[in-house]
Amino acid sequence: MKLLSGLTFILLATTGPFGFAAPPPAGPTYTAAKIAFNHPGPYTQAQLEAAAGMHQGTKFNADDLRAAVQALVDTGFFSSAGAELAPGRYTAITVLFDIEPIDRAQMVRVGFENFVWLSPAEIESALQAKAPLFLDYLPESSPLLDVFDQALTDALANKGVTAKVAHDTIEPTLLHPERTLEFRIAAPQVRVANVKLSGVAQELAPLIQKSVNSAAKAPYSDRTADLILAPLRDAGYIQASLSDVTLDPAIAGDTASVVLSATLSPGDVYRVSGFTFAGTPLLSADSFAASEKLHAGDIASRALLLQTLAPLDAAYRRQGYMDVVVDAAPAIDAAAHQVAYTVTVTPGEQYRLHQVAANNLDPAARADFDRGFLMKAGDLYNPEYVTGFLKNNTALRALDGYSFTYKAYADPNTHTVDLVLTFFRGAGLASPR
Repeated sequence: MKLLSGLTFILLATTGPFGFAAPPPAGPTYTAAKIAFNHPGPYTQAQLEAAAGMHQGTKFNADDLRAAVQALVDTGFFSSAGAELAPGRYTAITVLFDIEPIDRAQMVRVGFENFVWLSPAEIESALQAKAPLFLDYLPESSPLLDVFDQALTDALANKGVTAKVAHDTIEPTLLHPERTLEFRIAAPQVRVANVKLSGVAQELAPLIQKSVNSAAKAPYSDRTADLILAPLRDAGYIQASLSDVTLDPAIAGDTASVVLSATLSPGDVYRVSGFTFAGTPLLSADSFAASEKLHAGDIASRALLLQTLAPLDAAYRRQGYMDVVVDAAPAIDAAAHQVAYTVTVTPGEQYRLHQVAANNLDPAARADFDRGFLMKAGDLYNPEYVTGFLKNNTALRALDGYSFTYKAYADPNTHTVDLVLTFFRGAGLASPR
């Protein structure tokens, strides 16, 4: 990354080696009596000093100071950085760093999908060794992404695990409404070999056995616990949880497996006492009520709650609101075993299509696609149009026999979307990847 143009080295005394017209020469050597940072944002003094590589007592010259500012820039956590020298003697001088942290709203939460050999503390230690300022969020185009891939690869190697680590942006959905940068072990694939639950009452065993069996055949992820608990939550056990979770991983050749052990706490069955929804410009309160799948007196099924919220979520996504958060805040009456939901919408910004690419089409099919795909650059991004494209355009005969997967690359800073569709021959529905 190039040095920011706003970088300055200024000696505030009337005489000194640094000027304003050109970068200073290496010049004399100073001793830092104090390191100061304005606008520190969420970062501690110790984190900022570690990122800059300068501490009280550090000996430095102008080249060293330039390198310290560049180190801050290269973290990717600042929109600008510079440095000044306060008046003082060469032997004891204060370094003033002028920094502008990137706003948290412009960064993306980081997740770790299947690192069964590393504890959260070990992951944090490995990443903060490379980036002292890392606090669970990164700019989506951060220069640290590949650095973190390697750091996690190395941490696994220290455990005797040879693995390939990759990352991808996961776009928000109704079930997971926050955009995340997900790091995962891409190879070997980590699968669940067995699930061992304690605390399962005899009457609940038939309810949860199917999900346990399903989890034990699936790849392991940070959502495995949700998969296990899904039938309980759909049966009204809205507070069901797993505790004392332990993972026992093993590798045999090119495959990896993990045994998940935990204690089940099901809680009690709850029923719905009602919904409160004031309505929005895109869906009225009456329209929402007419499509509700849950009603007063019903068992508080998680699946039916999501189905109730889905039309509201879809109404916003059709209008380009990729970051919409539809929330049903529960008010729990433990004595009556009832729950009331208050539904709110945080729409975020509208996204528009920047460009679309269609891969693996023959010339005739490509001509039909170009003619028939009507969502163009500048239009509001509508994921329903993408998923329904083939089904709703059967007259495009050259596309017969094709299916596709797609990836929407959203830029939260410009609120634009680059859409990539990858076609293949064979039956199937359009799906994200």
